[in-house]
Amino acid sequence: MKKSLALLAALIALTPISAKDSAKQEVAMPTQNQSQKKLGGLTPEAALEFLKKNPDAVIVEVNTDYWKLKTGFIGAIHIPHDQMERRYGEIPAGRPVILHCGAGVVSVPAYETLLEKRPDIPVLGYIAGRPPVAEYNEWKKAQGR
Repeated sequence: MKKSLALLAALIALTPISAKDSAKQEVAMPTQNQSQKKLGGLTPEAALEFLKKNPDAVIVEVNTDYWKLKTGFIGAIHIPHDQMERRYGEIPAGRPVILHCGAGVVSVPAYETLLEKRPDIPVLGYIAGRPPVAEYNEWKKAQGR
């Protein structure tokens, strides 16, 4: 029974939101009077669109050193999820932030830490699924950035 519940929990965590739901996730930068915009988990497709519309966004890979992607997002910073409690200050203030790992699982605890510790981040989300690294990097190179 415990194994079944653990498997069910893992499957739920790995299941991205539907494309229908992601279409509703229009993101506007908050003004000084608004609070942090919490995106939660974005599908890889929605995250790619968000990053294209917000070129100043900070991308943070939260995999541990062992699982760090060999080829990651251009310009991403690396803060392992198990170090976020003490290294969250390395993330630039006042810019949107998207977290990612390999499948969206370990991004959740890092996301929760930043919700608590970094209210100055205007828009915060994570990629709930396999990050669209190649697609983003191709787009970024085409933009000359």
